[in-house]
Amino acid sequence: MAGPVLEESPMNTPSMNDVLGERLVDAREAAHCLNLPLYLLTHPSERERLKVPHYRVGKLVRFKLQELIDWVERQGGASDA
Repeated sequence: MAGPVLEESPMNTPSMNDVLGERLVDAREAAHCLNLPLYLLTHPSERERLKVPHYRVGKLVRFKLQELIDWVERQGGASDA
């Protein structure tokens, strides 16, 4: 005989932010928040050339704002040297 089905209550289900540690945003939101040209985030060749940190979620491309902030700071530091 099968045992009871274990279901988590909504109160115990972790949110996406809990799992990822930070909310993922799309290119438009990231570009707006960081005052970056949208094409840097939307064109795969530009992302690759500049080594922009990003995540593939299925066919979608998403970003963590803190990683982009760190990346922008490194880009500024590299041009000063």
